[in-house]
Amino acid sequence: MEQRGALEHLLQEDSRQIGISIDPEQTQLFLVYLKQLQAWNESFNLTAITKDEEIIVKHFIDSLAVLKAVNIEPGSHILDIGTGAGFPGIPLKILRPDLCLTLVEPVQKKISFLRFLLGLLRLKGVDVFHGTVELFSHARPQATAFNYITTRALNPSLVFSTAQDLLNEDGKAIIYSARPLDRDSVHRDWVLDSEYTFELPHDHGSRTISAYSHRLNLSPLTVPRGT
Repeated sequence: MEQRGALEHLLQEDSRQIGISIDPEQTQLFLVYLKQLQAWNESFNLTAITKDEEIIVKHFIDSLAVLKAVNIEPGSHILDIGTGAGFPGIPLKILRPDLCLTLVEPVQKKISFLRFLLGLLRLKGVDVFHGTVELFSHARPQATAFNYITTRALNPSLVFSTAQDLLNEDGKAIIYSARPLDRDSVHRDWVLDSEYTFELPHDHGSRTISAYSHRLNLSPLTVPRGT
């Protein structure tokens, strides 16, 4: 009980450090998530991050920081590609139940964990696709388009090569990285909308969240000069 209280405090204090508030009910869902991730990780290699503090900071807090980086409208449809054990998608869904979420992951053991966890947490409005983003792009209904694509794990070049067909006209590709993306690594058809750099609590390093729009979806007035 004492350890649980300490974890509750850690989660709530660390979220406040990045300007995000987590209510008691959401806190309990995150703690269930943490313990199930650790339990499954004993049998399956879901993540190299296994300690309580590191899971809270490097997975949960890092995932949630996009809510400070980008103004995600209520009811938005988010496609989380290469989600792994559910990051950033499931933390976002816990904090923002209004979001519609699709998780794409090619590794079967991670898919099994995601489906188990979603049932345990009773999260609604979440679809899980077993496969790569390329397979998802071909398999999805043609009318399906997303407001945002997120990834913490995939190479940005893969995101840029597939995202246009998956986003709606105003959609954005959101990429998490350890440092701002080098301009040469960004496809010329994509324009940087915003870049948010922040420090993770407890000296766990600097992170950057970059949001991009496709050039074809921008009016001439919104394309930055010199791009």
